[in-house]
Amino acid sequence: MNNLPLQSDTTDSPSERLQISWVMYKRRLFLAVGLIAFLIVLANFVGATLSVLLLLFLCGLIALGVRSISDWVTKHTPLSDKVALALTVILIVVLLLGLAFFLGARLAGQFSQLGSTLQESLSQFEEQLRQYSWGEQILQQLPTSEQLSQQISSGGNLDIFTSITGIFSSTLGFLSSTIIIIFISLFLAAQPEVYRDNFLRLIPKEKRDRIRQTLTQVADTLQIWLLTRFISILVIGVLTTVGLLLLNIPLALSLGILAALAGFIPTLGPILALIPAILVAFITTPYQVVAVFLLYIGIQMVENYLVSPAVEKRMLYLPPAYIIVAQMLSGIVAGPFGLILAAPLATALVIIVRMLYVEDVLGDAMETPPT
Repeated sequence: MNNLPLQSDTTDSPSERLQISWVMYKRRLFLAVGLIAFLIVLANFVGATLSVLLLLFLCGLIALGVRSISDWVTKHTPLSDKVALALTVILIVVLLLGLAFFLGARLAGQFSQLGSTLQESLSQFEEQLRQYSWGEQILQQLPTSEQLSQQISSGGNLDIFTSITGIFSSTLGFLSSTIIIIFISLFLAAQPEVYRDNFLRLIPKEKRDRIRQTLTQVADTLQIWLLTRFISILVIGVLTTVGLLLLNIPLALSLGILAALAGFIPTLGPILALIPAILVAFITTPYQVVAVFLLYIGIQMVENYLVSPAVEKRMLYLPPAYIIVAQMLSGIVAGPFGLILAAPLATALVIIVRMLYVEDVLGDAMETPPT
């Protein structure tokens, strides 16, 4: 064998190595800048369309609710699908108009009085806290009642339609947005298979059946979720109103309506509903604050341990921590509107991830709730 000297792998001169390093650095820099730019554009796109997507999801929930009632009518009567849907819509409209006719003026007066009562109660509560040094320190870190009332009156993030177009800031705009929601919901409820099939045409043929199964499972689960929330809202509203009347708390009807609407938001809703009731009791008869607190706790226990278990047997179970995290994230991203829709959104996403990723990609079979 010839003992030839080994050639060095580093034949490049220092200047050439420096030039190569600089080229690699520029490529990485351009790649990082491009990635950051893409993420910024994506974030802006999602932020711009988030309101529309949430609005469509709300319309889908309303359509599911209407469709659930019409399907029940079709199943238990000889009426056709279209007739049952029309009858369902008419009954819902008549019910809403009846409630507005009999309770609209009274509720408007009570909610107007409730606003002034809450502001007065907050002012008194601040005066009580200012008597203590620790209370003064807490108040310095919190917004004043005047600032809170200004935020509430200005609407803050509550007007989800403001990000779509400026016309929704007026009363006429609110009516227009309501009409848009109603019509989109009715179109979705009238022909859900049309929109589903058009969406499935965007999916490769070999994946369509699985996507169809996933969408069906999401729709069935959300229908059960809506039934659960409707029953909970009804029970909470009635029990709260009756309980506050028995305790001689003023504005019981408006507080009962608030508690019922807050029941649409699991976990955090009861806490949000308790705050105005405590403030009203504080300004009226402070010793009844404990009684109001115990009333709301008792109603929540009835809802959690009697009502919900009876109707959630087929419901996908989500741990409370999941719901709270979803509510926090949705509230940060989309404000109160996202907070309201956090629970059904989390439910739908869990089903999609479970069926399309955990089962199909990872191959980990999971038990599907019966329908």
